Amino acid sequence: MEAFIIILLALGLAVLSFVLLAMLIAVKGRQEKDYQDLSRRLNRIEWNAERTHNLLREQAKTPREEPRPEEPAPAPAMEEPVEAVVQPEVAPEPSAPSPPLPLAPLPSEAAPVPSAAQPAAEPLAQPSRFETAAKETLRKIGRWILVGEDELPEGVSIEYAIAGNWLLRIGVLILVMGVGFFLMYSIEKGWIDEVGQVMLSATAGLAMLVAGTRMLGRRYHLFGQGMIGGGIAVLYLTVFAAHSHYDPPLIENQTAFALMIIVTCLSGWIAVRFNSLLVAVLGILGGYGTPIMLETGVVAYVSLYGYLLILGVGVLGISYKKNWHLLNYLSFIGAYSLLFTTMHRWHYEPKDFWLVMPFLAAFFILFSTMTFLFNFVNRKKSTLLEVLGLLVNAGVFFGVCNWIVRDAYGEHWVAAVSLALAAFYAAHVYYFLIRRMHDRELLLSFTALSAFFLAVTMPLLLSSQWVTASWAIQALVMLWIAGKLQSEFLRHVAYLLYAIVLFRFGLVDLRHQYSGAVAMDMPVGEYLWIMVERVMTFGIPIASLAGAGWLMRRSPPRALLPVGKENDVKQLVGMREVTVGIAAAVVGMIFLALHLELDRSLAFFAEPLRLPMLSLLWVALCAFLLFEYRVYRNNVLLVLLFAFVAGMVIKLFAFDLPAWHIGEDLLYGSGYSFRDGALRLLDFGAMIALLVFGWNLLRTTPDNFEAKSSGNLFGTAALALLFVFLTLETNTFLDHYVHDLRAGGVSILWSMFALGLIIGGMWKDSRVVRYVGLALFAMVAYKILFMDLARCDQFYRIIAFILVGAVVLCGSFVYMKCRPAAARDKKEIEQ
Repeated sequence: MEAFIIILLALGLAVLSFVLLAMLIAVKGRQEKDYQDLSRRLNRIEWNAERTHNLLREQAKTPREEPRPEEPAPAPAMEEPVEAVVQPEVAPEPSAPSPPLPLAPLPSEAAPVPSAAQPAAEPLAQPSRFETAAKETLRKIGRWILVGEDELPEGVSIEYAIAGNWLLRIGVLILVMGVGFFLMYSIEKGWIDEVGQVMLSATAGLAMLVAGTRMLGRRYHLFGQGMIGGGIAVLYLTVFAAHSHYDPPLIENQTAFALMIIVTCLSGWIAVRFNSLLVAVLGILGGYGTPIMLETGVVAYVSLYGYLLILGVGVLGISYKKNWHLLNYLSFIGAYSLLFTTMHRWHYEPKDFWLVMPFLAAFFILFSTMTFLFNFVNRKKSTLLEVLGLLVNAGVFFGVCNWIVRDAYGEHWVAAVSLALAAFYAAHVYYFLIRRMHDRELLLSFTALSAFFLAVTMPLLLSSQWVTASWAIQALVMLWIAGKLQSEFLRHVAYLLYAIVLFRFGLVDLRHQYSGAVAMDMPVGEYLWIMVERVMTFGIPIASLAGAGWLMRRSPPRALLPVGKENDVKQLVGMREVTVGIAAAVVGMIFLALHLELDRSLAFFAEPLRLPMLSLLWVALCAFLLFEYRVYRNNVLLVLLFAFVAGMVIKLFAFDLPAWHIGEDLLYGSGYSFRDGALRLLDFGAMIALLVFGWNLLRTTPDNFEAKSSGNLFGTAALALLFVFLTLETNTFLDHYVHDLRAGGVSILWSMFALGLIIGGMWKDSRVVRYVGLALFAMVAYKILFMDLARCDQFYRIIAFILVGAVVLCGSFVYMKCRPAAARDKKEIEQ
């Protein structure tokens, strides 16, 4: 009853296959008919176009007859033009009704010049060889599945090709199923003894192999392939039955494995010898199906994976001769599927590591080599499929290794795997270079994979604070190697790694190192050790970038193993832009690291020095930008200079003054001490000196309005900061030592400052400065008359009034003394 049900299911499957095949043939037949009709129409259009082209050429060859004035001329003179006119008609081109042969365009017709009213159309972007070859390979695989061959046979319609191929496959499938049903039925009925059943099925399989082999290379070549495939399937089924369907089994497990290996090798030899992908596919399916059919339930990693490795080596040998991508893909899927399935079903544990890991590494090397072996041997360039195969194989291997190595030995030993992968792909790059092979896609893939796994090694091997430093060193080494190899691709990989270094430096490392507060009771020795670690952590990336800038600036060295333009990519970023970017990154990193380190370390060792030293750092950066602008005259540098000067002033008023507890009465809250006064002098004085230096440097810049305007702004800012500093210091000093003179002393200071502005305005002939001095005199007069009278003691009030009055009189004297000179200058200007 069970056999009857199986037969009904098989018949139903066959009927369904025939129905689907008929539908497919009908659809393909309709498509073929539409394609032929469209081809005929296109041929007709092409014939008409070529005929018109020939007629136009004939007209172009015949010169036009222009009217000539009637002049008496001797008879011989008339013969030359007649011959010139008649000569092109000696051998006229016939205009036959049949389609003419294609003719080369005339020189005047070769490249029509587009007019201004009608611009030339841009050519459509054509797919690259890299993409086209991958599409062609996939198309051949699809054609083989559909019609059994890479290309549709010449003179054979799509209907006949599909029908012949799929009827053959379905017939072979039904025949093999029939042999299987015969074996099962004969076992149940006892018609033939066990040995006779096996021998009969084996004889049938061998007969199919012999018959199919004799048909190869002839008219029924495709039919012969089907017969060979059926014979191989029958032989696999025979060995399986002899091992699993008899009690006791006729052959042992080892014998069955050996016989199936023989069948697999035989199928591989026939496939290569007679160029039959179908035989190879059936052989490989049977080879990877053997462990499933002969499963015993015993945990045997070594024997199973050894068998899979031998099978993979066989496929590798076939790939040396044949470029059968489908066979490689089936081998890859079969091997890794059995590996994952057995590890799951046999409950893999860390103690089984050394039973699995060697075979896993062998599978990785095997399939990596299988991906490009045929192209390497035959000097063909790789396609997108080979690159994807490399990436998938590396990803699967590293993913499994990450799992089993981490479980067995911990995370740090995963770094050994990634480092070994980096060395593995680097060896491929070296071999390609010394062999001078031209395969850009494959070489770039090896380079990228080596760089990737080397970058992955660092986080696995080192602590988090050293990852950025290690990546910076790796980027510098890559940049140096790129110069030795003259490889733009490797140089751009180094650029990308430096970008990651900058990202991690600014957003991860700095925040991690300086986000928490420092413990003030920490021993000095312990703090110094931590500080040295921070200096090394941030100093190595900075030094690496500085070294990269030095490498970019010097002349390129002679290449030891030049990659060559055919194996490289185009230059995407200019050397000058990269050099400028590296210099900016180095300066910015130094500034950030020093700012945060000074802020933390001086807070631990000497808190009063913290703010002035940070101000000196800001001043140093602004001075650097000032010198760079003076040299290169770049407005971007000028904008950066203004931004950092503004940041420096904001720091002074938003952080430094509140730290000294400045109050509403313009007094420092902690009282007055000469130490604090000296530190404030250092803080304010450094900024004022920078602004004065910038004013003096920029105002003398020739033929540069932006620089001169910036210099005037710097001078104004310097005077403002000086005024604020002197006011605050005088106010606090007098409040602490001579309290009754505090208000009057500030007035005296302001009046002297106003006098200085007037004298300076006279000296530099600056009306704006003089007006500011006069305005300040007005403020002093208002302050001393309406505010200081009530605040000062009578004795100090007298001193203040006398001194302020004397200063104001000095200002008047200066104006009177300089008035004649100003009048002469005005008269000279008017004249």
